[in-house]
Amino acid sequence: MLRIVDVVKALEKRGYPQNLQAELHLEIEDDLIETNNGKYLLSIANGRSEVSKGGKGELKLDIRDLAPLYTGLYSASQLQLMGRLRGNTNTSTNTIAIASQIFAGTSPWIADFF
Repeated sequence: MLRIVDVVKALEKRGYPQNLQAELHLEIEDDLIETNNGKYLLSIANGRSEVSKGGKGELKLDIRDLAPLYTGLYSASQLQLMGRLRGNTNTSTNTIAIASQIFAGTSPWIADFF
């Protein structure tokens, strides 16, 4: 279980693929934490990110749906097929593919002993 409580910090502190340079325009909806609402521009270069407010909001998703994308549980294309990620009229399949590459990784797991 994961609940992102600070979109900017979460996106900036996450690791990203070293060989990827990309930009992703997100629009996040959060019914609990007002400061998470809005449009964000995520810029990736050399495994690091920079997040700024604003952007085009090409990929729209609820904060609950950002968590499985963020952790790699589901790709952007899987979330789109489930109806959990929406694009604006300018969103292309290329944008979905870029989002899937940015958040690619191994499936989340936890050791099963306590």
